[in-house]
Amino acid sequence: MKILNVLKNAIIKRVIDGPTWVFFLSIFFPLTILYSITADWELPYDADAAINAISAWHLYHNLSPFLPGYESLVDYAPSRRMTALRMGVYGAVSAVPPGAAFAAAPFYALASEELITHEIINFPVDLPPLQLVLPELWPATLAAIIYTAASVGLLGLIFTSQGARPEAWLAAYTAGLGTSAWSVASSELFMHGPAMFWISLGVYLSVNSRFFCSGLALALAILTRPHLAVIPASMGLLGSFGNKRIPPFLLTGIGSSLGVLLLALYHWFVFGKFSVIGGYADTFVERIWNPDFLSYLENIFGGLFDFRSGFLVWSPFLLALLPGIHRGWNNSSWAIRGAAVGGFIYLLLQYKMNRFNPANITLYRYPLEALTASAPLFFACYLHWTKLGGPSSIRRSILKKLIPLAVLMHGFGAIFL
Repeated sequence: MKILNVLKNAIIKRVIDGPTWVFFLSIFFPLTILYSITADWELPYDADAAINAISAWHLYHNLSPFLPGYESLVDYAPSRRMTALRMGVYGAVSAVPPGAAFAAAPFYALASEELITHEIINFPVDLPPLQLVLPELWPATLAAIIYTAASVGLLGLIFTSQGARPEAWLAAYTAGLGTSAWSVASSELFMHGPAMFWISLGVYLSVNSRFFCSGLALALAILTRPHLAVIPASMGLLGSFGNKRIPPFLLTGIGSSLGVLLLALYHWFVFGKFSVIGGYADTFVERIWNPDFLSYLENIFGGLFDFRSGFLVWSPFLLALLPGIHRGWNNSSWAIRGAAVGGFIYLLLQYKMNRFNPANITLYRYPLEALTASAPLFFACYLHWTKLGGPSSIRRSILKKLIPLAVLMHGFGAIFL
């Protein structure tokens, strides 16, 4: 047993203390395998994720975002089950931004060109069975897995710039298994996996002072979820203010603004209007200016503490880190601070524009982008508050209990929900 333990420790040390790419792969590959075991590779599949898969297939095979033959499904929008389809200039098209579909399109090079008709009953119960033509779904799921696992691997690399590698490695696995990155983002082709990847890449590049490239990565995040534009804006502004230099703001802004421009051009081509809103209903924008702040506060409270969708309920270890936010902030770079502030603003916007609880899934998913952007700050909270309490401190003891609990909960969600 001693020989095995020595061998195990030597391998772990070689991996953790090895080159950057080895460290990344030591997170990416195991998560990819685990995510693959629990992901949804075929029907039943979430309606929004299915539309992303259909769009990805058409982008790859037809080089077009339009979905010929799906026009009749637009009439299903009142059922709240096919709300991700709209009529565009040249036919039916996905209502959501194109980032996730573009990210998954290359994966359809691995699959058959065949489209298969499925009869979906109870869609919903007051409507007749739905005849839905679908491509193979596994390439879309594979894309979700790859992007989600890669985003966590990049977070691990960011963490290594903040603290010791063993702690960064464990923190990355906490982010990958103790949040709905596992139970939601990796399960199907939602927008979250690709968005998380571009955010992680953008923050990683910014931490390494590659501001223009960071802006380009975050431009792709904007193409996936438009209001993620607040993250590069915050990173650029705080980076320039804190470092008393213009380049962080200027270079990040130029790079990320390309995402806004490309999104507006895409919507002009698809919907005939130069806009970043595109196929989203006008009510999303109207809610921003709605003075009903009581409902807004209820939405925020639900997003935090609802027993089905509250992210502090399903990832309770975050609560144990919050008391260290002041010390974490004081010991973080301006890039990390800017990303966290941008993530916070994004989440406030999300809760103002939309409900906190997804209608089609049990666990939380809307906070995933904000949690990705703020993950380095949470890690700083651990390093500069929780850890300083000593091995036997109450704060550390609580964290050690809450992390396995979160992993078990999301493991349950990934398998059964």
